[in-house]
Amino acid sequence: MNAHHSTQTRTRKAVRAGALVAFVGAIGLTVGNAAQAAAQPAPQPAKIALPESVKMPAGLVLPPELDKFARDILPPSVFTPAVPGHPGIRKAVKPVSGTVTSGYGPRWGTNHNGVDIANKVGTPIYAVTDGVVLESGPASGFGQWVRVKQDDGTTGVFGHVDQSFVRPGQHVTAGQKIATVGNRGQSTGPHLHYEVWDANGKKINPQVWLNQRGVHP
Repeated sequence: MNAHHSTQTRTRKAVRAGALVAFVGAIGLTVGNAAQAAAQPAPQPAKIALPESVKMPAGLVLPPELDKFARDILPPSVFTPAVPGHPGIRKAVKPVSGTVTSGYGPRWGTNHNGVDIANKVGTPIYAVTDGVVLESGPASGFGQWVRVKQDDGTTGVFGHVDQSFVRPGQHVTAGQKIATVGNRGQSTGPHLHYEVWDANGKKINPQVWLNQRGVHP
């Protein structure tokens, strides 16, 4: 190996190590551990031991070379599976079983800001993603609701619920039962009214948002 090629190789490794240090800093690893792992090349790099709770930030997409390097030394639990065809978008679960009776968009001379999924009173309602409960209790128009800060920074709104099983500040996981279908508030029959608000509070189409995450109500 000539000196020029050797220098290029060392430079590439240094760049990868530096980039990885920045990445692991974002998910709570120590720089010392990351640098040590990056500086010790091996045919099969040893994995860094991490708690199951440590996850890659939602929506973070790494350059291909750095992504491969990170996956070589970080445990699989760090990487939440992405939706096929949508790198960086995490999978979600359907909020409730039932029949869609009304979608997002114009309705009765106004805009319907969510999707309505009808089912009988008491049907389980699930957290769509991992997240933190913002509010659980009475809400004008909805009778009672649950609001969850979802793993991508959006807010999930679950309206007309009959019973809630969570409290503000509680961490929830995707698929966890958080409430049941009800017929409270301004409701035409038992159903879940589900909305998605972006980080700025704008009410976006929840069906499109769910579809991007592999969920089809």
